[in-house]
Amino acid sequence: MKSKFLNKSKIKILIICRSKSKRLPNKIKKKINGFSIIEILIKRLLVKFEPKDIVICTSVLEKKKFFKDIKSKFKINIFFGSDQNLFKRVLDCSKIINFSHFVRITGDNPLTCGDSIKKISQKHIKQKNDFTYVNSLPHGMRFEIISVKSLKKASFLAVDPMSSEYMRYYFLRKTFKHKVCKLKKIYKDQNSKSITIDNKKDLSNLKSLIKKNIFLSSNRIIQNLKKRKNIRHPKKIIVKNDRYDVRLKNNDNNIIHYEKLI
Repeated sequence: MKSKFLNKSKIKILIICRSKSKRLPNKIKKKINGFSIIEILIKRLLVKFEPKDIVICTSVLEKKKFFKDIKSKFKINIFFGSDQNLFKRVLDCSKIINFSHFVRITGDNPLTCGDSIKKISQKHIKQKNDFTYVNSLPHGMRFEIISVKSLKKASFLAVDPMSSEYMRYYFLRKTFKHKVCKLKKIYKDQNSKSITIDNKKDLSNLKSLIKKNIFLSSNRIIQNLKKRKNIRHPKKIIVKNDRYDVRLKNNDNNIIHYEKLI
């Protein structure tokens, strides 16, 4: 039986996406085995969750036909909101669809670990966290859980709400109750592996990994990544650079240690 916990706790799974991408344009629409990247993500999530649990949260500037066709095909929710202010997009979405917490998944990570969402969601609710995340999974399989209440606070405190694409950085400060949940690893350095889609090479790696089975289990995916050399190394993130500004108006910490997310 599919989990009913999300519905009881007013949690929605939000697929945050836009087709804009400098390195790989329209990557969420790229196809493998006849399915687009975002369709593969949805089909995998639907094995564990009901269509009503899932919401595509995208930009009002997107061509609506592509997303409306997906809505019709999979019977999931869809919301078109602010293009660059992700805080506003999600908050506006919460008012229409009515949720108090959300699982944040990006549309270019089709192999997000749906097996762990219920378990981490339960911890998020039990511990009354603002922000709950996983750092023991490979990049491209991770997700985050955020309360709408804390999102409102982050939006109010943000020096530059247009940098909210980098949403996780706002919450790794003492202003918010953030917790990392560690899952049991199959091998020691699996958290440094990556299957996220940023460029053509990443897309090629994904195709070779799931060319015969888009429903490959999370454990099998992690096992298959073991021999690959796509390693991500820890680094420090400054709260302001030439790409974004994730400072808070209350001056809560000036440096975020990315190791927390590794």
